[in-house]
Amino acid sequence: MAIKVGFIGAGGRARSHMKALAAIEDVELAAICDVNGGTASEATAEYGGNVYTDHRAMFDAESLDALYVVVPTFAHFDAETAAAERGIHLFLEKPVAPSMEKAIEINEAIKKAGVLSSVGYQLRYFGAVQQARAYLADKTVGMVVSHRWGGLPGTPWWRIMDQSGGQLVEQTTHQVDMIRYIAGEIEEVHAYYALRTLGDVENLDIPDVYALSFKFESGAVGVLSSTCVMREGGGSSGIEFILDDARLNLTGANAELSPESAGSLPPMPENEDIDEVFVDAIRKGDGSAIRSDFEDGVKSLEVTLAANRSAETGNPMRLSFGRD
Repeated sequence: MAIKVGFIGAGGRARSHMKALAAIEDVELAAICDVNGGTASEATAEYGGNVYTDHRAMFDAESLDALYVVVPTFAHFDAETAAAERGIHLFLEKPVAPSMEKAIEINEAIKKAGVLSSVGYQLRYFGAVQQARAYLADKTVGMVVSHRWGGLPGTPWWRIMDQSGGQLVEQTTHQVDMIRYIAGEIEEVHAYYALRTLGDVENLDIPDVYALSFKFESGAVGVLSSTCVMREGGGSSGIEFILDDARLNLTGANAELSPESAGSLPPMPENEDIDEVFVDAIRKGDGSAIRSDFEDGVKSLEVTLAANRSAETGNPMRLSFGRD
């Protein structure tokens, strides 16, 4: 029997998930909901399914096994909790919520319903990331140094702090998540933000440069810089893990250890497809292969929201979610 999947959100990122799901034999794209009916219709013309502009109507009319929520940061309302209450497994793109209050509400609904969940931190499924994580599992990481330097997306809501949360929450969350996944949990963050060069961009009020420092539960320290000013190209991203007489550089698709005296990395596993892993988890009723469930995604969200508060107040912020 086919696994029936619904979507809330039918934009570019949602379409990439639709394409991947359409290639999986026992998956049916049953319904696509978007506040813009034309966008939903375009998606159903390519991938099938019924069109909705109201997710409540979709839930009432459809019998869904799984729901993908691929919406802007500010657009998380009641769909996730309503789906969980109906026993629908959930895939959410990052960030998982606009606030910790909403994230905790959704997390509690997922736990109560016992449904499976997955968050779109697809870098975790790259072979190089698994290779780096395996190498560092028994090593002492002294420091983590990371950056994401890129351009300014054209999406209007992305440029408004109250709607996106800024670049760190909406985009550089991938680097934050990689740092957590490989180096361990962050317990404190201190951040400085500024709007230095994009002040003339219409309807923009997000910072354009971000600098963060971290303390890890392990005792390691870390720094992260982020910017969206590279509008004409020239951007880059990466993470450096500083060890005893060695460093490991991770770009996502590639892990490199230096100097030569540091030894060698274990064999690199093949990349996994995040959508295939989620569907297979639903088939088996076993979420153990999912590399970031919702609760884990909330931990990455907390780091970025705490950084925003730190930048506002000038004070370091301690993290508390999931800690006794």
